[in-house]
Amino acid sequence: MAAKVQFGTGTTARDFGEYRRWLEAAEFAGFDLLTAGDSQTLWADCFSMLTVAATVTSRPRLALTVTNPQTRHPSVSAAAAASVQQISGGRFSYGISSGDSALRNIGVNPSTVKELGEYVTAMKGLTAGETVTWEGNDLSLRWLTDPVRVPVWIAAEGPKTQRLAGQIADGVILSNSLTSERLSLAKANIAAGAIEVGRDPESIEIWHMCNLIFAPTEEAGIDSIRSVLAGTANHVFRFTLKGKGLPEHLEGPMAAMMGDYQSRFHAHPGLANPNEKLVDKYGLRDYLAPLGTIAGPPEHCLERIQEVAEIGATNLIVSQFVADQFTWMETFTREIAPNFR
Repeated sequence: MAAKVQFGTGTTARDFGEYRRWLEAAEFAGFDLLTAGDSQTLWADCFSMLTVAATVTSRPRLALTVTNPQTRHPSVSAAAAASVQQISGGRFSYGISSGDSALRNIGVNPSTVKELGEYVTAMKGLTAGETVTWEGNDLSLRWLTDPVRVPVWIAAEGPKTQRLAGQIADGVILSNSLTSERLSLAKANIAAGAIEVGRDPESIEIWHMCNLIFAPTEEAGIDSIRSVLAGTANHVFRFTLKGKGLPEHLEGPMAAMMGDYQSRFHAHPGLANPNEKLVDKYGLRDYLAPLGTIAGPPEHCLERIQEVAEIGATNLIVSQFVADQFTWMETFTREIAPNFR
């Protein structure tokens, strides 16, 4: 019998009428989690999307994957998160990282690990109805007469942020961790942080970002999202190449690819995207694809999902980087989901 797997998925919104139709289809498809990302120059506002999701759907959990500490004051984020939590009936989790395209596209530097930790602590306190101190000022959500708990997840891709997540986060979002080696490394870092502060590592929820592409062949599926592979690598390795399992002989090519990466085309696959050529230009396709992509005919994808579930990746946020998301969801519902329920 196949391991039980929880599936999440997300999309971006440009037309909210179409987004409502997508939400209805995604809930019908049986997804356990629906997500929205935060990159204000590329996609519609994430909290607006999640508010709509909270009203259109009734069953799946909702999550922001992910925002950053720089574009919103923590009291603004906490008010938005607490509002979505009330509207959704307690289905919402708030995800955050140091910041990627949302910041690069407006010329703002990402947060340090210390700043990220301070922001997460403030968020957790504010949404719990506490008064917190931020940059010398006491903050509270005075309107929040009935505090709601908002789980905070950290997208953690290196030893320092994974250790921080183990210390303070309710959940962790991992990218490029669908191999035994990478997942073991990440879990060890998370566990070390948890143990340092007396937490049980098993109490921390872990979700994995996964490109799931149905295609005639695995190669054809990978071809269709080469820019996504480059984009994921860019945010995984942008601060440091060390401690993330990258083979030494690929350090030079990885650094060169990140130097060429253009964030204004982030997460928009297609031949017109200049990032589409980068993984092949620098010989990184064979290394990057297995870390975060499952592609090919549905039966092959099913086998690969079973393989990653066996190594412990049982919560998958599967992306919809396809031209026809509704047909993709029909295939998922018919060919994939029944095998893990």
